[in-house]
Amino acid sequence: MNFTQPLATGLATLAWIRQAQGDAAGAREAMGAAGQAGPGPGVVGLLNPVPAQRARLQLAQGNVAAAARWPQECGLRPDDEPGYPREPEYLVLARVLLAQDHPDPALALLERLRAAAAAQDRTGSIIEIQALQALALAAAGDEDAAVDALAQALTLACPQGYVRVFADEGPPMAALLGRLVAARKAGQAPARDVPLGCLALLLRAFGQPPAVSGAERAAAAAVPGLVEHLTPREREILVLLAAGTPNSRIAEELVVTLDTVKKHVSHLLGKLGAANRTEAVTRARQLGLIP
Repeated sequence: MNFTQPLATGLATLAWIRQAQGDAAGAREAMGAAGQAGPGPGVVGLLNPVPAQRARLQLAQGNVAAAARWPQECGLRPDDEPGYPREPEYLVLARVLLAQDHPDPALALLERLRAAAAAQDRTGSIIEIQALQALALAAAGDEDAAVDALAQALTLACPQGYVRVFADEGPPMAALLGRLVAARKAGQAPARDVPLGCLALLLRAFGQPPAVSGAERAAAAAVPGLVEHLTPREREILVLLAAGTPNSRIAEELVVTLDTVKKHVSHLLGKLGAANRTEAVTRARQLGLIP
């Protein structure tokens, strides 16, 4: 039995893990090994993902010229009508177009791919395509539509735990995510519907804290993973929550009303992306906010 395709896929995945860890040379080495283990060049699409993944890795490492040669060699064009088996290749083609500053043909291609995925109810494909549509809209200068498209993608992605599909798009996605966070803080729809906990996970994946005002920065140290930073009073209440202190006792200790404590706890849950006090304490420990 021939196991070359699973081996090649596994090595390509290893390449992306190394890329995410900042090991660019190791990523190239693993992708090279995937190419040697994979099927022949005549096997395309789902059966041989390595050539497309190699081109995508080249894009991620800034080698646009090398990546752009791959669709030319394969005869891929933005006005093609690709079937599902070749969808991954055409998604890489869309990324190449964006890297070459050609957002319009990328948008047209992505819309055809999205329509096909929607007709077959392929949620995973829709999430990835909408993420790329958001980047294409941003590249075309339509930032409002880009934020809306990203919010729609995240609304689908967050319940299923998708992170790398966004994080692997690099700095352009990080910048767009920052605009979405700002739109959410301003209460704009559909950005306001994206769960705070989901945004926190994405920000951690990008290795950056969200932008905060000078007052917020003075009030609390920046903590990667928080969508909004905690105030000193919220930190006090968090410590008391970790100790199992009930709201009534917290109100007595801090000399505030019970309603004030409840409001602070509600804000804490939102900022930590938690559903209850127990989840809030667990999340705070994961972020190093409390021992």
